Amino acid sequence: MRPENVFNKTILLSPLNWGMGHVARCISLIHQLIQQENRLIIACSESQKQIFKSYFPDLEYENHVGYPFKFNGKGNFGKDLLFSFFNLNKRLKREKKEVNELVEKYDVDIILSDHRYGFISQKCSSIFITHQLNLPVLWHSKLVDLLHKKLINPFDFIWILDTPYSKFAGKLSVNKAFKNVEYIGPYSRFSLYNQQGKTIPLVVIISGPEPYSKQFFKQQFEIANKKKDKTVFIVPAHYPTKSQFEQIEISSSSDWKVTDLIILQAQKIISRSGYSTIMDLNVLNTQYELIATKGQQEQEYLNFIHKNRN
Repeated sequence: MRPENVFNKTILLSPLNWGMGHVARCISLIHQLIQQENRLIIACSESQKQIFKSYFPDLEYENHVGYPFKFNGKGNFGKDLLFSFFNLNKRLKREKKEVNELVEKYDVDIILSDHRYGFISQKCSSIFITHQLNLPVLWHSKLVDLLHKKLINPFDFIWILDTPYSKFAGKLSVNKAFKNVEYIGPYSRFSLYNQQGKTIPLVVIISGPEPYSKQFFKQQFEIANKKKDKTVFIVPAHYPTKSQFEQIEISSSSDWKVTDLIILQAQKIISRSGYSTIMDLNVLNTQYELIATKGQQEQEYLNFIHKNRN
């Protein structure tokens, strides 16, 4: 089963709440499925819903609690996740019950889980969306990768957001252990737009889980303050949007359709090296500088294989 083969179905979709990259990469997929006359129900948090509704105001939404991630901001992601394991596992078990209730409520044909291990049901086809069949963990964390594979295995299908030759995710998307895997190619919401003139010298996109996104904003703001050319910051919805410096403009991402137009006009983009960003940059075809979140091995690996385009 592939996205282009799905017609006239009732689909229940939910993205992971690790930053907003999982929301971003679902947008063009949702658009495609709507064009194919499917009924979409989105299970998400309130902040995720706010973004989705910018593009799809008429869809049906269900409030759905995210996973209780907690990060100390020191780059120890493995340690932070280990300390959160009990609460994460508790949420996963509860999520499975909630999904079955939603499947019955809407008579769902297909579940689409963007990297939510607990968003699965035996009452209908369940599809796991990811770019990571293999986690980029160090040797002493191999048990985490084994757990990751074990949690994916029960899904009926796995959709990989990459080419069959792993052009974008490298070793992360190479399949050595799974059946029913489909490489569906990269997905970016910017494929839904016409290209714009490149009139903004620099756009800095602030994203990722807190407190790392605030650290990134502070770092890049101090650098932009020393430059003469205009810099536009795109920040999460809860950030302040006033700047005391003439050359710096801050735009909130509460309405992504507005900030999308800014990104399309960027001569250069500075951002985290998240996978959704990698897929977006492939469409935007602009200069970029990627900066990995400290300690996030996936971003460090993606940063290494894609490097910067100047």
